[in-house]
Amino acid sequence: MKTVGSRELKNRLGRYLELVRQGETIIVTARGKTVARILPPTSKEQKPDGLERILRRLEVEGYLRRATGKLEARTFNPIVTRGKPASRMVLEDRE
Repeated sequence: MKTVGSRELKNRLGRYLELVRQGETIIVTARGKTVARILPPTSKEQKPDGLERILRRLEVEGYLRRATGKLEARTFNPIVTRGKPASRMVLEDRE
């Protein structure tokens, strides 16, 4: 276990992340007090979950509702307006 100050961690983050990748645990301190612990991932966390599994879990937990029908192919119809285009007004404003 290695202890590092928050400023040192910020300045040399890549070095400390490499230590964590190698299995080291990093304790982060701010003004001498422990504020965080950076742990290497467990073997379960290293396996990427499939998108389907993640979406299914979020659906079960009520965070999303998946579509049941198919999207229709629609064409883009631009809105016709009067006056100058917005892009022209932005360019004039920059001058």
